Amino acid sequence: MAYLNHSLPDWSCYIRNEFLYNHKSGHGEVTKADVHSVASMEKRVPLFEAFLETGVNWTRRPLHAFCWKPDAVIEPLETIMYWDCFSPYVDVQRRQRLAGLQAELIRPDNTKVLGEYMFTLDWSWENKGVPDLNYSETPEHKCAHLFKVETGNYYAYPNNRIIWFDNAWTFNRITKNPGYEIDTTVYSVENKRRIETSDHYMYEVTQLDDTNYYDDMSEGRSKEAIDWYNGTHPLQREVENPIDTYHSQEGRYADPQ
Repeated sequence: MAYLNHSLPDWSCYIRNEFLYNHKSGHGEVTKADVHSVASMEKRVPLFEAFLETGVNWTRRPLHAFCWKPDAVIEPLETIMYWDCFSPYVDVQRRQRLAGLQAELIRPDNTKVLGEYMFTLDWSWENKGVPDLNYSETPEHKCAHLFKVETGNYYAYPNNRIIWFDNAWTFNRITKNPGYEIDTTVYSVENKRRIETSDHYMYEVTQLDDTNYYDDMSEGRSKEAIDWYNGTHPLQREVENPIDTYHSQEGRYADPQ
């Protein structure tokens, strides 16, 4: 995962000239620009690097410095983007399933604007020797989907402020939150059981005590997990001893390879 800077699927647009003159002049004027990179720093919004038609390469400009309509009215940064960067470790993807789709973006004032998906910024924490003090790997994590918006500007919004269009799929689009909640469960299997294995290739599992760790639903264990542990899941079946299966070809499934 890239640290601090990452190349982008570059796009041509305009940069507002006041962002080239420290906001002292250039208001109402624009310069053609190719945006090609992003910088990610905690407690800052994503900052973009652009190669201008003047021959200048300008770094770390905020998203509202750019527009795709030269006469677009500038919108506040806190309107076009919800969150700062979650980490200096940033990833850039064009999500193939979302490529080319339009969506309604729900602004902080709950009005909606139409945009076309471009690509996604996402964050994690790669340096395990340094504590992660932000939210890049918690259930509160957010990504930022970049959109080309009908106002002539660009937005970067998280999933929970977007309602997508797909002519062949979204037949039951919502118009408001039907009650969805953030899932705060941390999903992991290695801290849910106390077992011991062996050096056999098809090892047997030995329970280290008699506790049924799947009895307590309050610990985030699903009904399916509890049924599986208790041997009542409909997909379970009696299987031959795995050690015997390893040592004998009799009764084995055909090798799929």
